[in-house]
Amino acid sequence: MRVDEVLLSSKTNPLFIEVPLLVNTYDIDVAGHVNNIVYVRWLEDMRNILFMQIYPMEKLLESNHHLVVVSSEIKYRKQIKLFDKPVGKMFVQSYSHGMFVLKAEIKIEDHLAFIATQKCVLLNLNENKMFTGNINDLVERD
Repeated sequence: MRVDEVLLSSKTNPLFIEVPLLVNTYDIDVAGHVNNIVYVRWLEDMRNILFMQIYPMEKLLESNHHLVVVSSEIKYRKQIKLFDKPVGKMFVQSYSHGMFVLKAEIKIEDHLAFIATQKCVLLNLNENKMFTGNINDLVERD
């Protein structure tokens, strides 16, 4: 199945990941909860894991492309503390004209703590331009 077919059929078969997230002592700020920058790092971790399902990072860089975040919308719903056990989920909501729209959430047990939407593009590092072609053209070169 082609990547765009998987993405387009995301209602039935999304590119989806679910990962446990670790809260370290150095993630906690003076207010006693996870610092906001940690959520951004967790988004980066989840995005890398998710994108590996589409195209391995090593091969992407070998083809002189890199996944670049062009926008992030973040909403904090519940604070996360040191001994909490957060679980992160991320999926590709859509892919069109070179733009990936990713949705993410972090929960503690059944309580929503964080949601985010990220828009990402593949940047051609040689031309310093966004890759606007069909993602399959890049993936199927191998």
